[in-house]
Amino acid sequence: MISDNKLPQWLQFGRAALAAGLALAATVVPFTATAGTSITLKVEVANTLPGFHLGDLPRYLALHMATARLADWRFKPVVDKGSWRNRVEWTFKLSPYAGGEVRRFMRPHMAERIFGVYRPITIEARLYLNGKYQTLVEQQVVIQGGPNDPDLAEAVASLTQNLLGASGAYRTIDSGQRPAYGRR
Repeated sequence: MISDNKLPQWLQFGRAALAAGLALAATVVPFTATAGTSITLKVEVANTLPGFHLGDLPRYLALHMATARLADWRFKPVVDKGSWRNRVEWTFKLSPYAGGEVRRFMRPHMAERIFGVYRPITIEARLYLNGKYQTLVEQQVVIQGGPNDPDLAEAVASLTQNLLGASGAYRTIDSGQRPAYGRR
């Protein structure tokens, strides 16, 4: 290696500038990496829907939550029920038919699979961050069920946007604004 006093002055200056630039980059890069990171939320379900096995539903939900295109959030499905610190818990409630029930002669899930019955449901999504409950959003939708149902996929993306989006329930907590839908 050549000592600095034997190099031309312009090359000595270049070497010093390079060292200073690398030192600056070493301090700036970690800051930007932490500032631009996103939070990964585990996706859990409390119950299932027609056309799904309980183990398949979290993967379906995580996939369609990602279609909401929220830059600060990532979604990872979990099958085992645990107390994850950062999570979204989904609950589905089948609503009764408006016209009342009709006596059936075959199992209900079989009839729904064969005849493609549309059912009104209520979907709830609860957000937990650092192990603490933050907020809840819910939506009523009419679905057929199963992984090919476009109404269900749209409802999941819409609920995710209402929960975590720029004007969603979680953001209104931080800013102190009242949600657009008002109090219950």
